[in-house]
Amino acid sequence: MLEYTATADVKRGLTRAHEERAQVLRAIFGWMFARRRVSAPGIGVSRWA
Repeated sequence: MLEYTATADVKRGLTRAHEERAQVLRAIFGWMFARRRVSAPGIGVSRWA
């Protein structure tokens, strides 16, 4: 990890950005690995396709 001098505002901003990024990643992985529901009734492959 790089060492640097940062003000309290910068540190809070970085912490908030990290938390928001983690929330987005959790949502993406939750969507990717969630059990898929069966498609809505009436939607399917046409017999003519």
